[in-house]
Amino acid sequence: MSHGHVTKSPPGTLTRLRALTYLAPGIPLELFQIVTEHLGRALECEITLETEERVSGPMHGVADPFADGHADIGFLCSPSYLYLRSQPRPSVELVPAGFVFRDERGGGEAVYFSDLVVRADHAALRFSDLAGSVWGYNDDCSLSGYFAALQNLSEIGCAGPFFGQRVCTGSHDASIDAILRGAIDSAAIDSTVLARLGRESPELLKQLRIVDSWGPFPVQPIVVRSDLGAARAGAIADALLDLNLASCRDNRLHDLGLDCFVPIGDEAYAAERQALCALGQISSQDTGH
Repeated sequence: MSHGHVTKSPPGTLTRLRALTYLAPGIPLELFQIVTEHLGRALECEITLETEERVSGPMHGVADPFADGHADIGFLCSPSYLYLRSQPRPSVELVPAGFVFRDERGGGEAVYFSDLVVRADHAALRFSDLAGSVWGYNDDCSLSGYFAALQNLSEIGCAGPFFGQRVCTGSHDASIDAILRGAIDSAAIDSTVLARLGRESPELLKQLRIVDSWGPFPVQPIVVRSDLGAARAGAIADALLDLNLASCRDNRLHDLGLDCFVPIGDEAYAAERQALCALGQISSQDTGH
């Protein structure tokens, strides 16, 4: 993990919370820094922020910092949230507030998409054209980069191997680079990452072509360590929704692709929970409460 900044406590405040994001730098780290700074002010506590770039969240075989007591607030991908919730003693609670990233397909809801991309000059016109090709994915805990494709293959009844080769690239940005270098044929990319690329490198984005899109999926959840309880999760959600009232527009968060926060509940992840159960990735232990 790499250390970020520290939001200082107001005088007389002893509370300290540790935040951890698994979503940067695909989603800019600055966004999480601004959000945690706001939470520190609203909750009157010190909040440290660290990053974990190797995976999209704790899942099979990955250490759980929430169970270990090393992280209190988390920004992670939904398969990890659902996996942690499916354990006999769930280590996290959902913060009932979700990001709304700018995407006209989302209709102002807390959702995002998985966009299957190839190089602009690739022959593939649709997903089926990629049979036998080389597919890249960021990591095997990612919904947009990994499970979205597996779920699609399951839905169309593909029982045997579809791709000729699977290559773990380590990140969405690395997948994009591998496509442009010709090292892989395709990759499923988080739509917020493609939107960021469009803002930062529009000419680079023109070298890619979307051949399929999956979703909408519920946005990457914000969680708190279960030991902190639902009240703390609710207080964090209230603070994030207040940030919305302060207008995310006309400030740096808007520049980073965030429109606002909206309420979101565990029920938003029900379809994804069912899909991961069908793939044998999680049990049905979690009741959502």
